[in-house]
Amino acid sequence: MTKKIKILYVITSLGIGGAERLLVSYLKLLDHKKYEFNVVALWEKPDDLKKEIEEYCKVMVLKIKSRFSPSVVFHLAKLIRQTKPDIIHSHLFQARFYTAFAHLISNYGILITHKHNNVNPKKHNVFILLEMISIFLSKQVIAISNSVKSSLCKFELISSKKIFVLHNAIDYEKFFKIAASNKILIGKPIVIGTICRLEPQKGINYLLLAMKIILTKFPTVQLEIVGDGSLLQELKELTGKLGISNSVKFFGKFADVIPFYSRMNIFILPSLYEGFGIVLLEAMSAGIPVIATNVDGIREVVINGVSGILIRREDPEAIADAVFKIIENPQMADTLVEAGLERSKSFDIKEHVMKLDNFYSNLLGAESSK
Repeated sequence: MTKKIKILYVITSLGIGGAERLLVSYLKLLDHKKYEFNVVALWEKPDDLKKEIEEYCKVMVLKIKSRFSPSVVFHLAKLIRQTKPDIIHSHLFQARFYTAFAHLISNYGILITHKHNNVNPKKHNVFILLEMISIFLSKQVIAISNSVKSSLCKFELISSKKIFVLHNAIDYEKFFKIAASNKILIGKPIVIGTICRLEPQKGINYLLLAMKIILTKFPTVQLEIVGDGSLLQELKELTGKLGISNSVKFFGKFADVIPFYSRMNIFILPSLYEGFGIVLLEAMSAGIPVIATNVDGIREVVINGVSGILIRREDPEAIADAVFKIIENPQMADTLVEAGLERSKSFDIKEHVMKLDNFYSNLLGAESSK
């Protein structure tokens, strides 16, 4: 009987986010006859995915009290010695940092890390230095886009040879099932939507300012914002100051976003910077015309004027103008939808997992040949 390859995934938390959802897909789609999985999370969140992940493997939560605690390194090192993984695959900053030093102490397995967003050069120098050290101690880095790879090379001086680009992916069929429900119909209220973390990076304040303009021309349009974050209260207050509270709904964070996509007619992501923009793929595969800012990672997802409309960042007027184009030109909207469906199909999760499987095999093969 062939011995299974042991994979230990270490992630900051199991909250409902892109990295966490990707991890669930790995556990679901990678061959359980070939791999044996364990998952370690640094801390719990009340709405986390622990129960879902436990359907596939054992989950260990450290429940650390402080985000920066040296004892975490030793707890992780102990777990690494106990599980004896062939590959340790970390996700997100805190997990990447702690795992790098725990691996150094335990000296088990091959360490790789997954980078889910562009390096933000405005971050404190200490943050960037810690990440540089963490990546230096890793065998390889998986970047979710060429944009992320470029930012790692530019701002953290990581060798391009150390970076493997594996574009983020979606369950295309899951979203395509609702594609017919999103067409703009005469007499039916138009719903503009976005799904994201409510953090400065996402630029939702510019979307609210754009909504003020949109309502002057189309007063029945509704804006639905799905997500949570540090700016929630501030954005609600801005909505009130703009006098658009009756036209904007905040729904918080949901594990199942399909019901929200099913009633959106236009999807907008006004990010200031973006490593990839997986929600744009979800929206396109659900048959929704998309508008997004013309920033690095998004350009790898949306082809401007073909599968969506790209606009200047921090520009409410540009957002409003793009919305007007889609509402007033149904034929153009249909063309964007058709191209978006075709574009998003090339980012299906099954293909992504096959590439990851090959990456793991090549990594182990290269190590064993030394």
